[in-house]
Amino acid sequence: MRTPRTVYWIILFACTFFGGIGVLQAGSGYEVKCKDPKCGFKTHAGIGGGMAFESAAGFCPKCQEWVSLSWKRGEKAPAPFAEFSDPKTGETRRLYKCPKCKQPFVVIEKIEDMKFCPRCKKPTLENKRAVFYD
Repeated sequence: MRTPRTVYWIILFACTFFGGIGVLQAGSGYEVKCKDPKCGFKTHAGIGGGMAFESAAGFCPKCQEWVSLSWKRGEKAPAPFAEFSDPKTGETRRLYKCPKCKQPFVVIEKIEDMKFCPRCKKPTLENKRAVFYD
C-alpha cells in the first residue's frame, strides 16, 4: 500500500511532466496583473475547457471581473449574443452575456489576446500560468 506522501509525489511528478506538454492540456489558469503600480488591477483567468466541459471566458467590463460560461463537452455550445470579425486579426470574435449582469463580454480564446489592462486601458498586462486543468 502506498503512503499518502508517495501518492503526493507521484501526482506532483505527473503534473510537472505532463504540464510541460501544452498539447495534452485542455485548460489553463493564469494570474493576470497590470504592471502599472498606480493601477493595481489583478485577476485569475481560466482559459479553455476540461476533459468533461467546454467554456467561454472573458472580462466583463460592467462587473469589472473575469467571468465564464461552461457546458458539458459534446453538447451544443450556447449561442453567442453576437459574433463579429475582428479587422485587426481577421478572427471571428464571440460575445456572450455575462452570467451576473447580462451585459456582453468578449470571449478570450488565448491569453495573448489580453494585452491592455481593462482598468487603466494601457498595454501593461502581464500573465503567469498558475495551473493546468483537465
